[in-house]
Amino acid sequence: MNTVKSAIAILTLSTIASLAQAAVQEPAETPASCQLKVATGKHGKGYSKLFADIQSVCGNQVQMCEVETEGGLDNLTTLSSNQADLGFVQLDTLSSMRDSDASIGALQAVLALNANLLHIVARSNGFSYEGPKRLGGMLAGETTNKTVTRLSDLNGGAVAVVGSAQKLGRIVIRDHKLEMRVIDVATDEQALTMLKAGQVDAVFSTSGWPSGPIAKLKRESGLILVNFDHPGSSEKTVKKNYANLGAYDVSFLTAPNLLVTRPFSPKGPNGKNVAALQGCILKNLSTLQEGRFEPGWQEVKTPNDTAGWTRFVGAQKR
Repeated sequence: MNTVKSAIAILTLSTIASLAQAAVQEPAETPASCQLKVATGKHGKGYSKLFADIQSVCGNQVQMCEVETEGGLDNLTTLSSNQADLGFVQLDTLSSMRDSDASIGALQAVLALNANLLHIVARSNGFSYEGPKRLGGMLAGETTNKTVTRLSDLNGGAVAVVGSAQKLGRIVIRDHKLEMRVIDVATDEQALTMLKAGQVDAVFSTSGWPSGPIAKLKRESGLILVNFDHPGSSEKTVKKNYANLGAYDVSFLTAPNLLVTRPFSPKGPNGKNVAALQGCILKNLSTLQEGRFEPGWQEVKTPNDTAGWTRFVGAQKR
């Protein structure tokens, strides 16, 4: 009997020891499995798709991990807090945030990429607008329904802004002298839900073309894409189509993107990994442009032209 009890006791202790060891050896990401952490954005949107392409082509040379964020603006915070090694960001966002944090100002450009588009989404039946004063027969307090086909039609409405549009959207509203109530929203899905429910009158979202959340919308959704009208002298627009919404020849404001890195020493392990990744992308740029990858790669004509932003010292000429 004592022998049985002893055996049970030994077995119990052995089991406890095994469980404790398993807890200690719980799978965890090791530095060797992730040489570079790259801040992207939401899955299904432009930055995340570009990262997937880069990983597909260069993942055998440099092991990368994706750090999901809210987008380019959030990527700057992620980089400045050392939670990522590289990140995607719009040039306008990077430039406007340069002086807000010394770590952001010290970031270096690895490559110039495609451009993001400012997607402006509204309801097809427009929105109700309350007149602040007598204007063309409209009394103060009176409401009227406005049809929306272009940005200027949204004057007086409320807009949900997502990701980098939280910065760009406010700049656009200011520069175009629009009066709009701006609401910061975490995701496109949340913003579009608010739009459908009438809680806002438009959504501003930035992404390369095509934007995953916008491409999922249907014609019967009651939503439309709005033209960016009357661009300023420093603003560039392009025309794109979204057949899923029956939207053709729509004008979008563009915002160039950069892949940036923290200022690593070129002789250190991180610097060498960044240089290897940079060289791999440049070497395989034609593959990315001609293969079954994101169409945004076709826009990358001068990857070394970083619009005056300091380039990573390991940059290679092309």
